Amino acid sequence: MSTKIKILKMITGLLLISTLASSQTTIEMPVFPFPADGNGITSLPRVITFQQDVNNAGTGFTPFTPGSPATPVTLTVSLGSQTYSGLTYVGCPTGLIFGAAPTDGTSSGASGTIPTATAISNYSTLGAFAGTGALGPQNNMFNSTAIPVAGATGTGIDAINSTGFPNGGVSLFTAAQALYDGPGGLQPYNNTTKYNFGTIVLTFSQFVTDPIIHIAGIGGAYRYQFQSAGGGPSDPANWKSTFFTTELELINPDATLTYMSGNPFFSVSGKQINNTATQPNGGSAPQVPLIGIFDNYGAASGSVRINGTVRSLVFKVTLRGGVGQNFAWSALKSDLLNANRPPFTGDIWSIAASFAPAQLIPLPATGLRLTAALNGNDVQLNWKTLSESNSKNFEIERSTNGINFSAIATKNAAGESLTELNYNLVDANMSGTVYYYRIKMVDIDGKYTYSNIAIVRKTGAIKGIRTFPNPAVNQLNVEFSNAKGNYTVSLYNQAGQEVAVQRTSINYTVQYVTINRNSLPGGSYILRVRNADNTESFVEKVVLQ
Repeated sequence: MSTKIKILKMITGLLLISTLASSQTTIEMPVFPFPADGNGITSLPRVITFQQDVNNAGTGFTPFTPGSPATPVTLTVSLGSQTYSGLTYVGCPTGLIFGAAPTDGTSSGASGTIPTATAISNYSTLGAFAGTGALGPQNNMFNSTAIPVAGATGTGIDAINSTGFPNGGVSLFTAAQALYDGPGGLQPYNNTTKYNFGTIVLTFSQFVTDPIIHIAGIGGAYRYQFQSAGGGPSDPANWKSTFFTTELELINPDATLTYMSGNPFFSVSGKQINNTATQPNGGSAPQVPLIGIFDNYGAASGSVRINGTVRSLVFKVTLRGGVGQNFAWSALKSDLLNANRPPFTGDIWSIAASFAPAQLIPLPATGLRLTAALNGNDVQLNWKTLSESNSKNFEIERSTNGINFSAIATKNAAGESLTELNYNLVDANMSGTVYYYRIKMVDIDGKYTYSNIAIVRKTGAIKGIRTFPNPAVNQLNVEFSNAKGNYTVSLYNQAGQEVAVQRTSINYTVQYVTINRNSLPGGSYILRVRNADNTESFVEKVVLQ
């Protein structure tokens, strides 16, 4: 592909699945080589270089440098806004940090009574938490490519170092201690409130369609032996426990989540990644047979697909408690047996990403998308690009039959941009009954490519809503004619389950809402349009081929 091409090749769900089914190579984050500064507590961004796992055989990784000139592909994981900052903990200045772990109350070191976090590797194997092997995240909890899988069995990720070529993840620590004695005092402990700790940002060096995100080991607990005689450590009555778990929410407005694989506690609800354990703990797999008096099972691990073409992902990070706790978030040093300070509590977890080569969009690239709406007798045209490189201008073309187009205006392009840019134009005084529009994006070397075609129809004074095409293949369009207001557009399967939903404001005489098929199977569906301002609704049967 020429480095001058500007259009982003949007891969439909069905084509993507067909492509990936014929290719087993995936692009992943191996543990080796470690980043040069891969050990210790830090708030600096973590930059990991992707490598290719040929045939998903777990026998090794090779460099992945697509493009001309060849360029490595990287993932940068950074901390965004932080709720708990400027903390006085030794080695842990924020509530969310890389490369930290709880410190047991019996090992205070030189810190005296000041809570201290323990430094660990800030990039390690996905299966490193709650012990490698039997307790940590397991290979079958993860799925390396964008093909959905049924049940909890995944493929393509070696999380536990069984072959010597494991997959890695950036290690994060959510400090429950901040809820115990951070700004604002002790926060209420319960299993429903999600306390906001800030955001983490995942930035790919190139655009990628439908990447997979892996979450390992969200969930933790702290137990200590209460000062009590009789029974000793083997007596559960002499132990106190508290439970908590990290959970995430995708902030990107134009992307959604699909569950791929995971252990029984790993759950996706809307844009939320949750741990469903009532008593979260550190182990992603149960202890079989049980060793000691406690089973640490209760951490969630698994994979989600990001539905959309993205370069940066923003996740809100929260922490909530479990049920059955004996104390809130941390404990008083006076309660601990032979300890001179309170414990330092928190949740260690890990995040990683993978994709197939066909999902990568080589730079320079753009996501050129055109929309059109009728405002009175004027057509409002809006289009955007995700990035531009050596772009010269946009030629706006119009047709009355959808076949023969002619240019009606020209707009200058940005030339170089790695951020989303928006453009607009008004085509005044529409005289025909239907117009077709497209954008011709021209490079400085004269090469060009086209956007999608947007359609505007003049419907007169009739108020109504209609869908087209029906049957549909890749997307379904909903046309609003003289129906201004706030609407919810929902798609239901035959079981009555809502499988797609959009909320939109209709501000023009004729305006369109597009429902992308994504991975929905073929069959009959019910489309329902509801007006949020009154009781009006519209229902139609639609078919996806």
